[in-house]
Amino acid sequence: MSQSTVARIINYPDEPVTLFKQLIEAFDKQSTDGVTYMNLATIDDEFGVLNRTVIYRGLSDDNCIIYITQRYTRNFKNIQANAKCGITFILPNVVLPSQGQEPVVWQVRLIGATAEELPKSQLDEWWNKELLTSQIRNHIFPCGQPVNYEELVEKHDRFLHDHLESKRPLQRPNTYTAFKFRAQRWDFLKVGSGQIADRVQYRRQDSGEWKSMHVAT
Repeated sequence: MSQSTVARIINYPDEPVTLFKQLIEAFDKQSTDGVTYMNLATIDDEFGVLNRTVIYRGLSDDNCIIYITQRYTRNFKNIQANAKCGITFILPNVVLPSQGQEPVVWQVRLIGATAEELPKSQLDEWWNKELLTSQIRNHIFPCGQPVNYEELVEKHDRFLHDHLESKRPLQRPNTYTAFKFRAQRWDFLKVGSGQIADRVQYRRQDSGEWKSMHVAT
């Protein structure tokens, strides 16, 4: 006979970003490629809602999630027109000792997230963390535009060769930019095999403090 239980999130901290950091750290321990992905949804004039899976880059000094893009991309233009965004993380097979020893799936959502573009003075710090592949893509790959594949590969190989020959670091292009997201709510969902999920939601109060509560899935 099949069984059914209800998952439970216990001992959760007062601040949502603390739980988020714990989950990211636990997920990194079992990740094979060391990369965490998040889904970003923006409002688009033509298609209504556009979502895209992007690489999670880390947190700002004030604990906001960072998203890096180019100023000519559709996502950038969408965010400029409407700064409200939706962000979702799916973190499978996570063992967080404070929540039990069995691997479970966690979902983390930022609800009512508002994007704020970082000042130019902070961009070099993020650019210097980029892998070479990302830096090259930022220089020569026209995101979302039709291309001739063979010509693009030739352009890439030539760019890489010239860069290696120069023995100089690649400079940040003027189109490179980043946003941080301030959320009105953080929503954490936990579920294991044969379980109904539990959710804990943090809601920002007018005072700036967070109020946490269980909510039905």
